[in-house]
Amino acid sequence: MIQAIGLVLIAVLAENMVLARCMGFGWPKEATSSENSARRMGISITLVMVFHATAAWLMNRFVLEFFGLGHLRLLVYALLVPGVIWTLRKLLDLFFPALYRYLQEYLGYSLYNCAVMGAAYIITLRNYTFGQAFLYALASGVGVLLVLVIFTGMQDQASFESCPKWFRGFPIELITAGLMGLALMGFYGLRV
Repeated sequence: MIQAIGLVLIAVLAENMVLARCMGFGWPKEATSSENSARRMGISITLVMVFHATAAWLMNRFVLEFFGLGHLRLLVYALLVPGVIWTLRKLLDLFFPALYRYLQEYLGYSLYNCAVMGAAYIITLRNYTFGQAFLYALASGVGVLLVLVIFTGMQDQASFESCPKWFRGFPIELITAGLMGLALMGFYGLRV
């Protein structure tokens, strides 16, 4: 139980995919235009990340390692992403149509978000068990969701008059993202 809590804290805070690993910046500008769209984008990335990480873990364990094809790992993981998104769309449409309508336009954006593939690759490098892989992917997705919601709230504040003219908008957002990453570096010594 303690290891699971530590793994979640590491994935969300110490090794946040966006702030600490610089993965997952591949979201459109519309995703941070409102808090609702940021939540929708974060939830869709989390779902895709969990399904892709578990599918990649299964593929790695039962196909790539079994046949000695570890050198094809990145290619296979990259080819898994569209298949996972397509399968997830079909499953959500079939079993959870309201959730599918809520996330429909944002599931496609997860296709080119590198945090999805990065989580699967980190899981493989660390030889996590299936449960650990699932938990790490879920916590990493929650970390991305957290950053998206924080960035959305930050955009409202970044356009205030108190900010110098040349720093308004993207420059102050970039500086604040760096400061948030530095703040999370305090958790970096956390190990499970």
